[in-house]
Amino acid sequence: MLNYLYLFKITHLTYIKMFMDKKNINRWEPTNLQIDNIILPAYTDLSKRCVSYINELECPPQYIADMLRDLADAIMTSYPEVKNNSSNL
Repeated sequence: MLNYLYLFKITHLTYIKMFMDKKNINRWEPTNLQIDNIILPAYTDLSKRCVSYINELECPPQYIADMLRDLADAIMTSYPEVKNNSSNL
């Protein structure tokens, strides 16, 4: 379980840093307070839940990853203005 959590947290810390890059001046950037108090706890909680589902379902991690991708696609479809502006990302 810890390996998944560690990998998930490292991956998403890198992801957050990428979006805070000054080259992406048109992007929304979370504050350090938002990162510490909302974003990282959410990633940690989500990663724990995903590992729990993998263990409970006895499924490969790929299945949960596919579920998360489907969820991300659904979110982007629900907010087309964000999707249309993704070229500025």
